[in-house]
Amino acid sequence: MSLLQISEPGKNKNSSLNEQLCLGIDFGTTNCVCSIKVNKKLVLINDEFGKHIIPTIVSLRNKNFLFGNQVRKYKDLEVDKLLFSIKRKFIKAPSKKIFFEELEKSFSPIEIASMIFSYLKTCCENFLKKSVTKCVITVPAYFDDISRSAIKDSASLAGFEVLRLINEPTAAAYAYGLEENTRGYFFVYDLGGGTFDVSILKLTDGVFKVLSTGGDPNLGGDDFDENFACEVLNENLKTKIKSLARKDKISVIKKCKIFKEKLEKKDSFDDFIFFNGKKYIVKLSKKLLNSSIKSLIEKTIQISKSVLTEANITLNDLSGIIFVGGSTRLDLVKKSITEEFKLKTFSDINPDLVVAKGAALHAHNLVNGTNNLLLDITPLSLGIETAGGLMEKIIERNSTIPTIKEQEFTTYENGQTAIKIHILQGERETVEDNRSLGEFILKGIDPKPPGIPRIKVRFVVDANGILSVTASEESSGVHKELEVKPTSGLNIKDMKKMIEDSITHGTLDIEKRLLKETKIDAQRFLNEIGYLEDELIELTSDLEMKKITSIIFELKESL
Repeated sequence: MSLLQISEPGKNKNSSLNEQLCLGIDFGTTNCVCSIKVNKKLVLINDEFGKHIIPTIVSLRNKNFLFGNQVRKYKDLEVDKLLFSIKRKFIKAPSKKIFFEELEKSFSPIEIASMIFSYLKTCCENFLKKSVTKCVITVPAYFDDISRSAIKDSASLAGFEVLRLINEPTAAAYAYGLEENTRGYFFVYDLGGGTFDVSILKLTDGVFKVLSTGGDPNLGGDDFDENFACEVLNENLKTKIKSLARKDKISVIKKCKIFKEKLEKKDSFDDFIFFNGKKYIVKLSKKLLNSSIKSLIEKTIQISKSVLTEANITLNDLSGIIFVGGSTRLDLVKKSITEEFKLKTFSDINPDLVVAKGAALHAHNLVNGTNNLLLDITPLSLGIETAGGLMEKIIERNSTIPTIKEQEFTTYENGQTAIKIHILQGERETVEDNRSLGEFILKGIDPKPPGIPRIKVRFVVDANGILSVTASEESSGVHKELEVKPTSGLNIKDMKKMIEDSITHGTLDIEKRLLKETKIDAQRFLNEIGYLEDELIELTSDLEMKKITSIIFELKESL
């Protein structure tokens, strides 16, 4: 009899022969980077120009779309004909069509992004000389369900099979955890071109657990460039950037981005900017740059402190800070963060590449097996509406995902045969203060007295942060399910405000909840008394019945 040797996934001696390919894609606001692990090596994907950093730029020339470094090939393209930072459009209503002056046509952000993903797919397949469809894509930690679903849809339209969406700070920690064998509590400070993310992660024994996240979707290198441009114009020419024509404004900001990068190597120099058809000499210095971005860096520090507090971690517990994103190259950023938190910094891996590398490692492990586990979290609590307009939280904020939670509910009215499952997201106690994600009706419940039917509600959040809700009633066998893909947008700043409001109004919210619960109990009591009216008349005297009727009247009036 022959015996078969069975190995764990990823442990096959000939694993290189059976190795499955899966890309890691950092779809950034400013640049995109694709990476893949092949034959135990991380490989950065080059475009047709031999460059692995691909600008997230789209343009139209002679009715043909141009992407990334293709744009820079044509010197005749005007700067106002280049579409930058499409990722920022995913914050609100990414499926809504917008007229883009740069492209002289209306597109939804999803459509634009799908074209970029299609170009990235072509670059990857040309570089690898084989077809690749599976991928892991990174997203900002504070992207909500709408934004995440939209990114996934964009890539799917381009022909990708998206196995996982992971948070950008988590991907960075994954790269350091696997490549550098780093263990402990870490502060991931991710300052990219368009967004700022910060996460507290615990790395131990192959488990990567996100303890807390925070950020700002409108704080990044783009904002540094605009602030610097304002300062350059004001200091040198006493001119306000708002007074410039759209084309000139874009041109000046992009030129100041070049100045900013040049000041990483020089303390000062003279150069020129061009607007209103004229050339102006300007004096640039690191001092001028630092004064223009100081307030933005301070804002990142305040956000970082809030996230640290939420994680119930002190500075003494932290092993270090991992810097991610091209904007962390600025001297003032590193100096300010290092002086504020006084922690060891990790920046061994290029901050422009670390997210893509982490995504590629995770992608490889998803399809080939690993001993490491990545645990992300939900940014906001999830629950349903209950009687009286209250929110019952089923999955608490900062819960590790993927996760499954179940809770039992019952009917409120006598003989009730249907129940509405209204799904909510937020931190407040009442429905009106939270966000509606969707609803469905569970019908066919056997008519019984209130409190007898048992409706089991199950919440499942997958590894991509997408929520599925199932409701079932055991005795009648009815069952219904809904995957939540919201259509109405939620600004990420609003998400942050929801958390802050829950703290500010915490005491008042509890009082409102207690009052509503008391009213619900009172109404339930009145309903039960109503069912027993004949028995009460039979068992009580006229005087007793008169007192009961008076109390019932007063209770109804108070409601």
